Amino acid sequence: MTLTTHHSANDTISVEYRHVPRFEPTEDSAMRYLEKHGFVIIANALTTKEAEHAVDLLWDYLEQLGTGINRADTSTWDDDRWPTSVHGGILPSLGIGHSPAQWFIRNSTRIHQAFTSVWETEDLLVSFDGVSLWRPWLANAAWRTNEGGSWLHIDQHPTGRPGKHCVQGLVNLLPTSPEIGGNVVVPGSHHLFEQIPELYGPRLARIHDSIDHFRFPKNDPRLRDMQPISCHMEPGDLMLWDSRTVHCSHPGPGAGMDESKLQRAASLICMMPRSKSNSKVIERRKKALREGTSTTNWSDRFINADHFPDVTDAAQSDRFNWPVIPKLNAHQMRLVGFTPNEIAQAN
Repeated sequence: MTLTTHHSANDTISVEYRHVPRFEPTEDSAMRYLEKHGFVIIANALTTKEAEHAVDLLWDYLEQLGTGINRADTSTWDDDRWPTSVHGGILPSLGIGHSPAQWFIRNSTRIHQAFTSVWETEDLLVSFDGVSLWRPWLANAAWRTNEGGSWLHIDQHPTGRPGKHCVQGLVNLLPTSPEIGGNVVVPGSHHLFEQIPELYGPRLARIHDSIDHFRFPKNDPRLRDMQPISCHMEPGDLMLWDSRTVHCSHPGPGAGMDESKLQRAASLICMMPRSKSNSKVIERRKKALREGTSTTNWSDRFINADHFPDVTDAAQSDRFNWPVIPKLNAHQMRLVGFTPNEIAQAN
C-alpha cells in the first residue's frame, strides 16, 4: 500500500513510502521475492525488546566515546562530539564495527537463517559494518541527511564483479514512517546492472574495476521512471538487497518529529559464504577483531573503513575512546572466520 510520496528538493526524483510484503527468514517465497525485486524484508529478525536493547547499546557506544554525548540531552549531539558520519548518517569507523551493539545484533539466529537461505550454506562470514543514525534534523538543519535523488548507487562494480556476488542487509531498530523516511531501493534495478557499461560508459570508465561503488547521475531520469521506494519496516525487521540493486536513503519531511530523540537507527550487516573468501583475508579479519577495525560489507576482500577519506582524521584522533570489544561466543567467532579447532583452543 502506498502511503505518501516525498519529493527531493528539486522535485525531480520522488521517493514513495510503501508497505511491502514481510517474510519469514526460511521462506522460499522470500528468496523468490529477492531474486525478482532485488530486495526483501524479513520480519522480526530481532524482537521488539532486542531492538530496544540494541539502541541502548548504541547509546552506550556513543556516550563511552568520551566526547560528552548524553542520550538525554540533544544539545550534546553536535558534530564536535558526534563521531564522523558519511552519506545517509552512516557511522563507519571508530570501533563501531566491533561495538557490543553490533555483535549483539550479529548473534541473531533469524539473521543468520536469512543469509543461510540466500546462500544455501550456514558457513558464513559477517561484515564488520557500522550503523546509520539520524539525529532530529528539525532541531538542527545540518543534521538532515542526503536527499534520495542525489546519491542513488550500487555497491558492486559492473565489470569488475559481474553477476551475483553479495547481498547486503540492515536491521531497522526504530519505527519508520512517511515523515521520517529511511532506506531507499529501486525495485527491479538489479536487472539494469549488465547494461550499465553501455548506458553509462564514460561515467563508469572513471572508476577502477576494483572499486565496488557506482553512483548514478543526480536525479537520473531512468531511475526516476523506475520509482524508488522507501519500505515500511517495523523495529527488528531486516532488509536484504542485492548489491546490484540501486539504493540509498532519504529523509522525509519530519512532520510531528520529537526533536529530543533519534529518528532512525539501523545496523548494517552482511554475511557472505566463507568459500568466497581466502586465508589471507580471514587472517586480516582476525586481526581486525583484536584491533577493533571496522570494514565495508565485503568479507571476501578486506577494506578498512577507518581509512576512508572522510573519517581518517577522526580515526587517528585521540578525542575518541574506542569501545572495548566484547568476548565473542562460538557462533560469533565462526562469523569472524575462526575454525572450530581454533575456537575450542581459545575456550
